[in-house]
Amino acid sequence: MFLTRLVYFSKSAPAHEIDVEQILRSARTYNKRNHITGALWFDGDFFVQVLEGNRHAVSQTYHRIASDPRHFDIELAVCEGVDTRLFHAWHMAYFADTEDNRNLVLKYSGQDKLDPARMTAISLLHLLAEGQLLGE
Repeated sequence: MFLTRLVYFSKSAPAHEIDVEQILRSARTYNKRNHITGALWFDGDFFVQVLEGNRHAVSQTYHRIASDPRHFDIELAVCEGVDTRLFHAWHMAYFADTEDNRNLVLKYSGQDKLDPARMTAISLLHLLAEGQLLGE
């Protein structure tokens, strides 16, 4: 099966209260219905997300997210065809701002505070992929 993997990041809109639990419930329900897997990183300032699935479903999901007022300065890091899913077990894994996760950020970016604009797309993907292996 031909799959698409998309990675984006954005800043959290300061005027919006972010209810991460509601976002996760909604995303997991939508993603399961649309055969999308992936992961979301949110540290209070930035969102980083990877989406995997068929091209149409991933594209539709990204456009819906991009129009969400909780995001601003959204930037597409990579969108590519892939043969296999990295997040096959997760309709939406979640990573918060924890000490373990800050150590992962340090490993992949050289700083302990996430700044996705200063990271490569592959570093962002590895950050989330390794985080899932830690059982987040």
